[in-house]
Amino acid sequence: MEQEGTTILILITTLTVVLLIVVIIVIFSIFQNRKVKFLFEQKETKQRFEEEIIKAQLETQEQTLQNISWELHDNVGQLLSVARMQLNMLQPGLADNQKALVNETGEIISKSLQEIRTLSKLLNPEVVKNIGLEEALQLEVDRFNRLNFIRATLTIKGDSVNINQKEEIILFRILQEFLSNSLKYSKTAKLDVTLIYTDEFLIIKAQDFGIGFDNKTTKKGSGLLNMKSRAKLINTKFDYKSEKDKGVSLTLTYPVIKKDA
Repeated sequence: MEQEGTTILILITTLTVVLLIVVIIVIFSIFQNRKVKFLFEQKETKQRFEEEIIKAQLETQEQTLQNISWELHDNVGQLLSVARMQLNMLQPGLADNQKALVNETGEIISKSLQEIRTLSKLLNPEVVKNIGLEEALQLEVDRFNRLNFIRATLTIKGDSVNINQKEEIILFRILQEFLSNSLKYSKTAKLDVTLIYTDEFLIIKAQDFGIGFDNKTTKKGSGLLNMKSRAKLINTKFDYKSEKDKGVSLTLTYPVIKKDA
């Protein structure tokens, strides 16, 4: 009897220990799951907060660009138009040699007016919305070509699709930033932009053929960070490469859904 009692006691003790271990494991698992869930929710909240900040910054930037666009069109453009008219009024009473100089000055003012009007369009988000990504890029390429020291091309492959207008503006601003940086820093004589439409993606490739830079030694500027943030906001893969003396390339992979005809 005594041996049976000892065996039962050992069995009860063992079951108690096992049950206690199971309870501890369950409690630990619940705690870990809650911890993971909390961290995940915290990460999501932080990500949403950062996205809202970026959206607010973009809206502010677009409003600022729109205001600049209006100022260029209404004020600077108007002043240039008046200057051109006054030159035309002066011309009849001038000597022939002076007329040639006035004509040349008038042509410079006319070209400046054209550039102001084009730049005004490309800075205005409402205009970019209305004309679309392709036409906006073509205007930008044409503007670069008028500079006469750089040759820019735009190539479109595949069937164009309509994409979200707000996201279209973001794509255009990324490319505008890239092209502007290339013009200022790359010392390139050539710029190529290619739009490739596939069933799932719009792939945009931009390439300059300038001096480039070493990714390892060059500090990343705010322009690159802005481009990355914009791309992330619209779920676009961002691939930026540079090699010293071989130029800089940018590839954007934007997801699109083609509608059945």
